[in-house]
Amino acid sequence: MDLDVIERLMRMLAESEVEELEVTEGNLRIRLAKGAAVRSKVAGAQVAAGTAAANDANSLRLPRGDDEPEPGPAANSDLHIIVSGLPGTFFRAPAPGAEPFVSEGAAVRDGQQLAIVEAMKMMNPVEADCDGTVLEVLVGDAAPVQAGTPLFRVRKTSA
Repeated sequence: MDLDVIERLMRMLAESEVEELEVTEGNLRIRLAKGAAVRSKVAGAQVAAGTAAANDANSLRLPRGDDEPEPGPAANSDLHIIVSGLPGTFFRAPAPGAEPFVSEGAAVRDGQQLAIVEAMKMMNPVEADCDGTVLEVLVGDAAPVQAGTPLFRVRKTSA
């Protein structure tokens, strides 16, 4: 995962209602959280000092307007971002012209297929990793995505 992807994820997190985002790509796992220090590990070792800026909690915040209140943690704790697990082409439907797997407002179950990411002529399912309601589809159909690209914003259902 390159620095541009990490910076884009940080901007998206700062601009969204989501409080925390975790992305795994191979042996790299990154956890971004608003208002908290973040640690990144590669195969059990600390990431080199060159990416230390990503660990600075202030680097996760973009300036807010004076009229925008800081969201409380309870207000956003049920929001969840589903990300692409691999680079490829994002498809919302099983075939051209077919209905999408899910649309905004749809209730989804843990393990339910939401989309496809095509990589090297292989169709890889994108599945929900929680029960909830799709609030927003973040990527257009047939758009290129990278591992860690946010695809869906979901409000988790209380269990």
